[in-house]
Amino acid sequence: MKNLRVSIFIPIYKESEMLESLLESLSSEDYEPKEIIVVVDEPTEKTKSLAKKVKNVRFIFNGHRLGKVNALNEAVRSSKGEILLFLDGDVKIEKNGEGFLKTLVKEMEDADLVEIKKKVFRENFLTRVIYYDYLSSNVVSWLFSRGLKRSLGLNGSAFAIKRSVFEDLGGFRRVIAEDLDLATRSFLKNFRFKYSEKLEVFVKTPSKWRQVYKQRKRWGVGGALWIKEYYKDLIRNALRFPKFLLPTIPIIFPSLILFLLYTLIPDAIIYKSIMVFILVAAIKIGFLLHPFFLSVVTITLVKNLIASLLSFGAFASLFYIFARKLGYTFNPFEFLVFYFIFSPFWFSIVIASIIKVTIQKGKVEVLDWKC
Repeated sequence: MKNLRVSIFIPIYKESEMLESLLESLSSEDYEPKEIIVVVDEPTEKTKSLAKKVKNVRFIFNGHRLGKVNALNEAVRSSKGEILLFLDGDVKIEKNGEGFLKTLVKEMEDADLVEIKKKVFRENFLTRVIYYDYLSSNVVSWLFSRGLKRSLGLNGSAFAIKRSVFEDLGGFRRVIAEDLDLATRSFLKNFRFKYSEKLEVFVKTPSKWRQVYKQRKRWGVGGALWIKEYYKDLIRNALRFPKFLLPTIPIIFPSLILFLLYTLIPDAIIYKSIMVFILVAAIKIGFLLHPFFLSVVTITLVKNLIASLLSFGAFASLFYIFARKLGYTFNPFEFLVFYFIFSPFWFSIVIASIIKVTIQKGKVEVLDWKC
């Protein structure tokens, strides 16, 4: 049986430190036929030198900032593959015994769209915390794949799609979250989605808070615009598949549950619990507390502490189980920082972006980004 041709697309803005090693990994694959296409906006001399150095790789240089979506759509039109593989320039392919591309083609036999497992390079403490954010998105993709065999979203740094499906969807649209948008349209058209546990890449994520904020601000605006466009479809499908769609929200944003617990647990329950504790203490050991400890401040603090401990314990257990299932590492202290600091930070950006998109008329601009 003849192998399907795989077209590999790698979009680059100016240059990437990891591009050469990625091209070496792809070129060394013995799978054929394949074509590797690197699309570069505003290439640097370093990138141009690399193009002369590597073999069997086609470079498309755009002298001006064409934008990721436009550049990829044009590159796809000039390609010949039946399977389209999209990889960011800052990923590293994790080898397996059978070969990355050969495994990918097999995974595509029963799917139209395949998302590849992603892990973060754990370069410093911040990236080790962000690692759990990527774990959460992989868990959601795994749940959609197992439960519905369709998905409303994906992480576009590494995924594959059949050409016929890509063309049926009209390619990438000129939106900020082009990967999320593509997956949603595939969901609405009932194309088959699969999360691959057999394929794995490592992703380089920003390692400084300022860089992370800049990236997440863009993602937040992109996500908010996605919600604004598809909210009717999202509500309709949430009602149609509640046991699949609704649980994914707290997995992506654990701090949402923390907020709800802070808000919904009645102070009266905590007040009665404290009174029972004082009564038992007074009877058993003659222990009495100062009236201050019955104040509203104390009740609020105790309520928040209980909510924090309960929710953290539940989510730590859940993430630990999925980490073992999907082959991720799990460190309780790193997860604690993710849960109480990074997740609320990311959730607040999303909420602020939704508010901004809702109240702002016209197109929302994102600095340093071109679709």
